[in-house]
Amino acid sequence: MSPAKPDKSMYDGLSKKDRQALSREIARIQREEEQRRKKRNRVILITSLITVGVLALAGTGWAVYSGIRATFVGPLNMLSDGILFTGDPANATSTETATATATRTAAIQPDAQPVASDLDTSTVLRITEYVDYSSPDVAKFETANGSALQSYVSAGYASLELHPVALEGAGSSDSYATRAANTVACVANTTPDAALVVHNALVAAQSTLPDGGLSNDDLVALVQKAGVTDPAIASCITGNEFDDWVANSTARAQKNIPNSDVTALTTVPLVVIDGTAYTGALDDTEALNTFITDVFTKASAAAGTDATGTDGATPAPTGSPAPTDTPVPTDGPAE
Repeated sequence: MSPAKPDKSMYDGLSKKDRQALSREIARIQREEEQRRKKRNRVILITSLITVGVLALAGTGWAVYSGIRATFVGPLNMLSDGILFTGDPANATSTETATATATRTAAIQPDAQPVASDLDTSTVLRITEYVDYSSPDVAKFETANGSALQSYVSAGYASLELHPVALEGAGSSDSYATRAANTVACVANTTPDAALVVHNALVAAQSTLPDGGLSNDDLVALVQKAGVTDPAIASCITGNEFDDWVANSTARAQKNIPNSDVTALTTVPLVVIDGTAYTGALDDTEALNTFITDVFTKASAAAGTDATGTDGATPAPTGSPAPTDTPVPTDGPAE
């Protein structure tokens, strides 16, 4: 605010020269006050602009941070870093109603640790499998044993938890292992019950993979051929939505395998049954059958039951059908 105009009575009794000097002094004071006022206004304006700019940048920064952070959130229904399938013993004798159902869970958050699945091993075989879809060894094991193991699950004799990993190039869209694991995550996130069908389709495709593996567009086509047509899944695959999660979950598996006598993931497939890793030949169905029976018998004995299901335990599955009896198709998922 400018100073008030001087009262004319101030000049009473002054000579002309003194009145002129007083006028000049008052004018000087007014000029300096006006300059200070303008300077204050400029400071207020600049400060206001800086504040608005900082808030805008903060808002943009938070949006960017939130967007980046979101890419590290895992898929729904894979809180353990794997997707768990179970069946119903009531449907064990019915091929029409026997199905494997995915367990629903929240998504793992950035910097959080996976929550290991907890099942009673005295009544249900707990099968955990770490798979890299770029690995021929995974295809070898699955072709020989996948259909039989999945039949145990749908009949309610076992559970199956699939952990898609990428041992090479984890997190990079140039890595087929990452793209394939991301595909399973995308399906699990939106249509979890279909993840097992897509798993089978990825396994069947392994033997004819081109150099560099299937592209994202090829993976979308594979998923749709398997009967999963949700547009959100296609967008998730082409957008590499869970690449960061694939990298993180793979790194976690390479440091620790929960509920297992194996301390870390070093090779695939890693098949853990009731806490014990299978170390036999990948394509030896009889060896795997014997291993499963032995493991189940020990678990049942520890719980005070036997392998025939005494005291309420689910009987161990026997007589696994050979691959020729329940073949894994070469152009689609196992039925």
